[in-house]
Amino acid sequence: MNDKSISSASAEGFFPEAARRAAGGPPPLLVALDIGGTQIKHGLVNTRGELLCTARIDTEGRAGVEAMLERIAGIVRDYAGHHPVGLAVSTLGIIDPHRGSILGAADAVRGYAGCPLKERLQQLCKLPVEVENDVNCVALAEGWRGAALGMHNYIAITLGTGIGGGIVIDQRLYRGRSAAAGEWGCSTIEGEIWEDVASLRGLALLAAQAMPTQRWTARQVFDAREAGDARAAAVLELWFGRLAVGLANLIYAFNPEGVIIGGGISARGRRFEAEIGALVAARLRPEFRPMCRILVAATGNDAGMLGAARNWLQRQPKELYC
Repeated sequence: MNDKSISSASAEGFFPEAARRAAGGPPPLLVALDIGGTQIKHGLVNTRGELLCTARIDTEGRAGVEAMLERIAGIVRDYAGHHPVGLAVSTLGIIDPHRGSILGAADAVRGYAGCPLKERLQQLCKLPVEVENDVNCVALAEGWRGAALGMHNYIAITLGTGIGGGIVIDQRLYRGRSAAAGEWGCSTIEGEIWEDVASLRGLALLAAQAMPTQRWTARQVFDAREAGDARAAAVLELWFGRLAVGLANLIYAFNPEGVIIGGGISARGRRFEAEIGALVAARLRPEFRPMCRILVAATGNDAGMLGAARNWLQRQPKELYC
């Protein structure tokens, strides 16, 4: 596909001929983007959820949204020879899922808030576009290719500087009235904002309060406990307890098949999974304990792109790619 064929998409749809060609051979391909505050990850994902290639560039958000859009259009042009049938986007910010516009919380890119992202990318790239919030994309990725594979109803939690997440019901995102569902980090636990005391940032702050002789990161607190530091162990006991209370409350509220925990903490793997699972179980009524599994996220750095592709496939008509 070259620039000439890009401009030849019909008024009735984008690239129906490419989709028909792909139907008789390898599965059709999507260009997937994961737009973050510092980097834009991009790659090709097929309709089976296989990530075929990946690369990344700096976001360069200070240059402004229009400069970023032009660079994205250049990325898509570079993939044109693979005959993609669509462009799937995961992005920072609060997203209007129907219009694909940026509603807010996107200060990392100058002028991003208010941008009609879906419309602009369709104009520039001549492909059908779907746009979704990055955390929601993580939730979709985990159900498609990750720890929630086979689950119909689950929630995904991201632990980082805050606590956010996505809700999946019958294998589709639940976004809420204003596309802001899953902002449970703003809830209150023991009189404190949950993400202030149970995120990785919260863990570092708790450590600084208990051990003010140095600045702490979450990793350093775990390392100190493993080295036998009793003060670090006490900090982690408090932190784990507040995290477990919040997770137990979410399990009571949603009765999910699984709670998938991602973000930086997922690097701690099965040990973290077992530790938090036991603490949550201790805070649940006995009949609730076997209903829900607590698992560490499995899709890693590819989650945004995979989830964006899954969202595209769920929202676009199947005749475009089948």
